[in-house]
Amino acid sequence: MGKNNKNKINIFFCINSLQKGGAEKQLNYISNFLSTNYNIFIFTLAGNKNYYKFNKNIKIYNLLSLFSIFFFIKKLLSLKPKLVFYILPKSYFFFGTILIFFPNIKAILMRRSLNYYQKNPIFKFYEIFLHRFTSFFICNSNSAKQELIKKEFVSKNKVLVIDNYIKIKNFKKKNINIKNKKFKILCIANFYKYKGHSLLIESLSLIKKIPWKLYLMGEERDFRRNDLKYISKKLGIYKRIKFIKKIKKIHSYPNFSLGVSISKTESFPNAILEYFSLKLPVAAYGIGDIRRLVNNKNGKILKNRNPNYISKKINELYFDKKLALKSKYAFQKAIKFSKIKNTLKKYDNIIKALCVE
Repeated sequence: MGKNNKNKINIFFCINSLQKGGAEKQLNYISNFLSTNYNIFIFTLAGNKNYYKFNKNIKIYNLLSLFSIFFFIKKLLSLKPKLVFYILPKSYFFFGTILIFFPNIKAILMRRSLNYYQKNPIFKFYEIFLHRFTSFFICNSNSAKQELIKKEFVSKNKVLVIDNYIKIKNFKKKNINIKNKKFKILCIANFYKYKGHSLLIESLSLIKKIPWKLYLMGEERDFRRNDLKYISKKLGIYKRIKFIKKIKKIHSYPNFSLGVSISKTESFPNAILEYFSLKLPVAAYGIGDIRRLVNNKNGKILKNRNPNYISKKINELYFDKKLALKSKYAFQKAIKFSKIKNTLKKYDNIIKALCVE
């Protein structure tokens, strides 16, 4: 980690951890981009190994105990950050509570999803209470923005939507040998129950007449690989499920045919942008702002999460003669979200605006 440049503004980012995940990936993009012009400090609440590669001049601190509160306060006093960004609810509760006592430091909440997680009314009330001490809110979807305004009483003048960024990978030039015509389906999602992995497996088990194969990529959370293996064995489709650790060129169209997202709580999922960057048409449950991403040109919106309905729509995509054209439109969508001026540059603009207020 490089030395701190005294001529640059200090900015803190606070997050639960730096494991593999959508919020963590966006932080990686954002902080690496901003580190050219600002001193970036990242504080996490876990000691897990960082999955993503951060620029060397970014300093990362893992706060592993209650006593870390004093370490964080010490950093606030010594580094005097102009802005502190919170990412994900746990970090908002922990760091946001501390920042109540530092009213001169501007705080920004980055709302990454719809607020499905606060089922306890006390926690929900406390989160709304914290909003009073938060200077600005950045959402990755219009749905999340409206939820903040209408249900959590945040002024519309304090909320801005910035789309997720996607970096299109430049895979090494290598011919893909398509050995067969299996209908290969990719699902990128950490193994949370709400992501719908078991529902997807159940839905696919109903498709009898097409040669599909499902590839799952994600980290274990409240659902484990063994749970999914058990479900697939029970349904008699175990040999048609494969777990992968990394995205490669071979997972792009035309070797793979479809990307799937059937999570019931998404706001603006990174996974769909990943599919688009692989030129994959997408079948996605239409929650949050997903309809801004997926349409009949590049895939299919799933109107409900019934397994019979999902299997029917995936079956239709298999027989869709315009699937190659949908692949083309999918990649065009990825290009839009890979433009820095449409995404990452907006963070720089916000920082400049807030620092001169």
